[in-house]
Amino acid sequence: MDVIWDFDGTLFDTYPGMMAALRAVLAGYGDQRTTEELLVAAKQDSVRAILRDFAQTHPDTTLAGLDQAYHAKEHDTNLQPLPYPGARTALDAVVKAGGRNFLWTHRDDVAWRLLDRNNLRGLFAGGTTISMHFARKPNPESLLYLQREFGLSAHRTVVVGDRALDVAAGKAAGFATIYIDIDGLHAAPAATETVTALTEVPAALARLAQMMD
Repeated sequence: MDVIWDFDGTLFDTYPGMMAALRAVLAGYGDQRTTEELLVAAKQDSVRAILRDFAQTHPDTTLAGLDQAYHAKEHDTNLQPLPYPGARTALDAVVKAGGRNFLWTHRDDVAWRLLDRNNLRGLFAGGTTISMHFARKPNPESLLYLQREFGLSAHRTVVVGDRALDVAAGKAAGFATIYIDIDGLHAAPAATETVTALTEVPAALARLAQMMD
């Protein structure tokens, strides 16, 4: 079985830094939302959607300007994010079972460097980043690229992520999905499997493997 992994909020605990950066940027324009409120909005859609909607209602801003400010701030607030507990175990389990791991992220090549820094990059057979300019989730374009490039079987591939967007993209590509509902938002009822932490993913993958055999 091959597994395609989202990065932020799935493999690495980057959301605290992301929300700190987002709140700092928007607060500069008078936005009063808390980091908790922004987290819910980001998990229900995306940081980019929050910035887009904010720019549409604040004529003194632009999406490009907000996006640039956010990424500059997030570079400082997320200098050394760590993998979630169980990341190595989950990735190892896929490889030991004869499968392959793939990265699938809207982050740029920093994601690969973070995996490398934590001695995890060698567990991946390939992947996609925002630098490859695929359509953003939930468009399945990047997943379909991985399927073509690496010969993934639709019946033996699982997408793992922490947002409804991840599940929607996985389903659109014809793959099974695991939703990590770490924040208790219950936002992806269509997922093939739902867990509450990364440490539960290996058991979910084992259940899916039995179904696929």
